[in-house]
Amino acid sequence: MVEFDNVNMDEFIAGCVQRFCPVCGAEIRQRETGRPRKFCSDACRGKFWKAHPKPEKWDSYHEQVCPVCGRIFFAAHETKRKRKYCSRACANRGRALKGEGYENSDT
Repeated sequence: MVEFDNVNMDEFIAGCVQRFCPVCGAEIRQRETGRPRKFCSDACRGKFWKAHPKPEKWDSYHEQVCPVCGRIFFAAHETKRKRKYCSRACANRGRALKGEGYENSDT
């Protein structure tokens, strides 16, 4: 281990890792009280957890095909209604096409 002015290099590196966002690399401003923040913003937190789902929640994910664009997407955490479309844009297109007489096989 390398030491600089009574500072352990491992502690220094660990401190640096805690100060920067793992998604975008921006500096994280910590509050004086409460838990230390791990992400710089809610947007980065959402991106990280969407890309890294927890293994205990994998059983709630299922593969779905969007009836509008045909893209395969993963739907998860559905309680009341199953997701049908991959995005809001496709949902809007699907409703517009349904109004024009387009018959959707999933309805």
